[in-house]
Amino acid sequence: MKTIKFYMAMLAVFSLVLTSCSKDEVAGTNPDVVDNVASLTLGPVLSDMGRQEMTPQCSDETPAFAQIRLEYGDGPTVVETIVPIGIDEDGLFTLYSDDLEIPIPSGETTVDVTLTDFVVWSDDGFGNPGMVIWIAPKDGSDYAQFVDDPLNNMWTLRAGSKNYEEVEVICFDDREVNLYGYQFFDITPKPLYEFCIFANYCSDEGRHYTANYEFALYYYDGNREDGKGEMIYEGLTPMTGDDNGTFWADPLCVAIPGYDGDDSSLPYLVFEATLTDWPGYYGDAGGSEPFIRTQVSWDVVESLLNRDGDDETVNYWHIFFNCDEEDGPSGNAATTPI
Repeated sequence: MKTIKFYMAMLAVFSLVLTSCSKDEVAGTNPDVVDNVASLTLGPVLSDMGRQEMTPQCSDETPAFAQIRLEYGDGPTVVETIVPIGIDEDGLFTLYSDDLEIPIPSGETTVDVTLTDFVVWSDDGFGNPGMVIWIAPKDGSDYAQFVDDPLNNMWTLRAGSKNYEEVEVICFDDREVNLYGYQFFDITPKPLYEFCIFANYCSDEGRHYTANYEFALYYYDGNREDGKGEMIYEGLTPMTGDDNGTFWADPLCVAIPGYDGDDSSLPYLVFEATLTDWPGYYGDAGGSEPFIRTQVSWDVVESLLNRDGDDETVNYWHIFFNCDEEDGPSGNAATTPI
């Protein structure tokens, strides 16, 4: 079965060491920076308390680890890591990590680095990340207004240099993860799987079209009439195009969690798909069924992952707007890292 390997590197994280040495000394095992790299240290700074009155309440837990995602170079190259946090008289900072030694491109003297994710964790009491307590909001998110410099943060680092960059963070409430500009899975250490759908639309006359639509995904809540619990995604649309009059749409694939319960035949997710207009093709969204809501069980997900016995593909769930056909498994979509 194809499992999207999205485990955070929990077991690779060293035990937290709270030290009173200076930031230059923190480099410890590698105090000197060689000429072909730039060393980066990040310092979480909690937004001022006046602003915090309008954001979620802070935890009393001590910051211990920073979960970091950054990109550098023309590729770009992506770095995802978890680094212990130290403290001295100047404040908090990430301890030395090889992952934050950024190579300088051959023939260049600098490298551009972009910080895209920054999440601060407590210690679980055993030297591992425990719970999320602070997070750096992203530009365009609801909570971006509470910091002066929301992510993404960009810096140009010089070869052979040591760089300390502050990152503004605010207190975290896991019920409001989308308000920070993150997806739920960005900060949840669970294995993920791929779920793909493809859609057709039928006119009232019975003509079939490839469909364009908006997609939303929720955890299932049996206490609600519509079954919609906590939102995972909303407003997603498939990639569509027009190739010299041939209209096409790719399957829409999203990362989803596995199932933790005992009965895998029970619903644990709910998705909604809403037909949208496609000018020049079928025109205005119409018909008697422009909206589909479907409950999804782990049995359904697993059947799509295993349907053809090929770990390199995930079969998609085929939905039909205003058609006689029933929704169900069909076709396959090449898997991509998420």
